[in-house]
Amino acid sequence: MRNGKKIKLTHANKIILITALGDYYYLQRAMNTDWRETSCLILKVDSLQVGKKSVFTSEEIHLARTAVNQLRNKKIQQGQYTDATDDMMLKLI
Repeated sequence: MRNGKKIKLTHANKIILITALGDYYYLQRAMNTDWRETSCLILKVDSLQVGKKSVFTSEEIHLARTAVNQLRNKKIQQGQYTDATDDMMLKLI
């Protein structure tokens, strides 16, 4: 595994990450782009136990960061608070 990074997810961060990846997955499907990596990452995050550290590859972190950033920008445009989403971004950096 190249450039693995251990990340410990809280329950809230796990939900945010799955939500962000889900939105990103449906966008990729609608645009008929490569969505398989996103679906695999959704399954991986969903199967993780809350509070335990898990290793993510640099590709998975990049994909997660992109999806969470997209969700964050969407919330900002809608005038919603992004504190929990910002916390998730800090975990991925």
